[in-house]
Amino acid sequence: MTKRIAFGAMNNEKNENTLIQLQKLLLDKNTPFVSYRLPGEEEIITQIQYKSLPVEIDFTVFDYSQSGFILSPFSVSENSKSWFLKPDVVIKDNSIPENLAKEITDNSEFISKNTANLNLQTTSENEFCNYVNAAIEDIKAEKFRKVVLSKVRKQENPADFSAAAFFHTLCKKYPHAMVYLLQMPGAGCWMGATPEPLIQVNGAQVRTISLAGTLIATDKAVEAYTWSQKEIEEQGIVTDYIEKSLRESGFTNITKKGPANHQAANLIHLKTEFSFDTGKETRTGEILKMLHPTPSVGGLPKAEAHSFISTHEKHDRTYYTGFLGPVNVGAKTDIFVNLRCLQLFGNEFVLYSGAGITASSVAQSEWIETDNKMLTMLNAMRTSKPLTPKGE
Repeated sequence: MTKRIAFGAMNNEKNENTLIQLQKLLLDKNTPFVSYRLPGEEEIITQIQYKSLPVEIDFTVFDYSQSGFILSPFSVSENSKSWFLKPDVVIKDNSIPENLAKEITDNSEFISKNTANLNLQTTSENEFCNYVNAAIEDIKAEKFRKVVLSKVRKQENPADFSAAAFFHTLCKKYPHAMVYLLQMPGAGCWMGATPEPLIQVNGAQVRTISLAGTLIATDKAVEAYTWSQKEIEEQGIVTDYIEKSLRESGFTNITKKGPANHQAANLIHLKTEFSFDTGKETRTGEILKMLHPTPSVGGLPKAEAHSFISTHEKHDRTYYTGFLGPVNVGAKTDIFVNLRCLQLFGNEFVLYSGAGITASSVAQSEWIETDNKMLTMLNAMRTSKPLTPKGE
């Protein structure tokens, strides 16, 4: 029978407190790890790699028969690379090996954290609206069909903030999101509650979705929300791109469901779901290359939209709008788009959010939409009552 760390006890709150203590230790020691909870599930899984370091990979040709956790940026660069964490220990249900804490050593000298956005400035409303308007002009001039533009907000951590405790708050507040807390070499510390699967693989069965359009949730039933032409157009662009890409890659047995209203945290989106069969082939890397970045996070055509983003956004997105998730865990792979997230820098954090721009966009409305998306993390932070592990 697995022994547990002595500072835990056998009730839910104290078990949670035990995992918080371990997460805090891993953060303090710069140990590569990830804790995550998949949508609709209760189990928190923690993967820790403390005997070696995660490896840099090319996600398009990676061997997805390995078991671990993948993290990849919006655009691979010197500051942002794709990483694979291959755990030395996997913790489920807070079953923490008794001597694990003693085996964790300080990795500070081996881990270089991503500091690409350490000195960035919060995106101003005027700056954001200016590049939204520039995008609208280019779309009307038929330079591209859609572009997704992002902004950042940098601020100090709340008093007594604990990333480990906040992770558990997010798990409780957003049961239908993939919630995570991770620390990786070259990437730093990130956490989030993302609603958007990129691909989910279960044997030969693959699922992906098109998620676009945003409304703030009120007390209405989910199906009662209605959409403007701009939001319908935006969702249609993403949906058409995914369906066309799948068919051009030879998939013929595609099941399409939607669009339908879908609630994610404080927001309502339009969602279309695709499922298909890969047969006997493992085509995870090929599918990721085909889809990422989808028009829901980049734009269309990809090259033109990416060029506009590189020219106008002053911040480096790094892992925002990239993807992440467990690979071949229990014979399943669940990879999500990295949305509704923040990056931690000591006593500060950086929030990221974005909006899809089409010809019918209105800059001020897009500013409000991106604010609403940041509320997923901010509302949880404001209501969080962090547990304080004993001995602190």
